[in-house]
Amino acid sequence: MTTRLRTTIALAAMLFAAAAYAGPHVTHSFNTSAPVGGVRRMLVDIEAGDIKIRNSTNGTINVIGIVKRESDYDEREKNQRIVNDSSAEIYVSHDEAIVRRKFGANAQGWRAQTHNTDWDLTIEVPPGVSIDLATRYGDIDIEGTFGNIDVDLRAGDIDVKTPRTAVRELVASCRVGEIHTHLGDEIIEREGLLPGKTRWVNKNATGTSVVHVHATAGEVNVVLTK
Repeated sequence: MTTRLRTTIALAAMLFAAAAYAGPHVTHSFNTSAPVGGVRRMLVDIEAGDIKIRNSTNGTINVIGIVKRESDYDEREKNQRIVNDSSAEIYVSHDEAIVRRKFGANAQGWRAQTHNTDWDLTIEVPPGVSIDLATRYGDIDIEGTFGNIDVDLRAGDIDVKTPRTAVRELVASCRVGEIHTHLGDEIIEREGLLPGKTRWVNKNATGTSVVHVHATAGEVNVVLTK
């Protein structure tokens, strides 16, 4: 990656992404689960955060997370109460599950829910469930077998690793940054301002998954495994 490109991405991240905060922090760990039932699509309704998505092995949707908040020493107890009342929940309606933030009485208001706060989540879903991320800022790491995958970041990196035989169509793109696609028998790499998109159609398999991944500013890496 060139120096100019790295600078452009860094500036975009500073303007749009959640900042990487220095100084002391308070943290809170949480986890929650829900039976998958008839769920066929999962929406991650979390605007900013680092999110890993993997396959579960027990027929459930699981969310394991850490919320971290910057805190001055004289406000440590207050900020600890805020993060202790910050977690995630799984809302299931018919064939859709929504993973979203959940706040208690001590974490009400924009400042408590957004200011100086980082979210780090690992979400597990059974194989075959489609993944739709409303996340706009952060790093996304997806590995496993899923239905359709749809990611559209404004700033951050996207990593996807999924079996080639499960994919019917792949579209990977960005406006500023890098696109690396390892297709099993071919590697396609793009870099720079408006590098375009990589589109691949699997004509030799019965896969049904459509994978669409895009970053306005960042790096997109897709590996289709055998």
